[in-house]
Amino acid sequence: MSQERRVYKRISEKVHIVYRVIQAGSDKMFLPKDRGEGETQDISEGGLLFSTKEPMPIGTRLELELRFPDVRYVLYPRAKVVRLEEFNEGAVYEVGLEFNQLFENDKKLILEHIERLGG
Repeated sequence: MSQERRVYKRISEKVHIVYRVIQAGSDKMFLPKDRGEGETQDISEGGLLFSTKEPMPIGTRLELELRFPDVRYVLYPRAKVVRLEEFNEGAVYEVGLEFNQLFENDKKLILEHIERLGG
């Protein structure tokens, strides 16, 4: 039986995101583009999972532009890649991010958004 490692409530939600690479991870075999975009699969107070066409090494640090339909503000959290999965022979990647710099007010907005959607 596997143990659940998640600490935060998580909701399944599709939200378009834009990212900017702040620092590439340690795997120099492939480097992510400086900028890119994707779509979230799920989100929590502690991070998110998103799909993109660009692979990025574990440890890559990103600045995100995140807009929720019910939140008036654009959030700009910083996050670190903690998981990468390849699908369809590299056509799509799922990237797991852990927020590592998030203003307290932004954290509150994310939590309220999750609660509104029944998380």
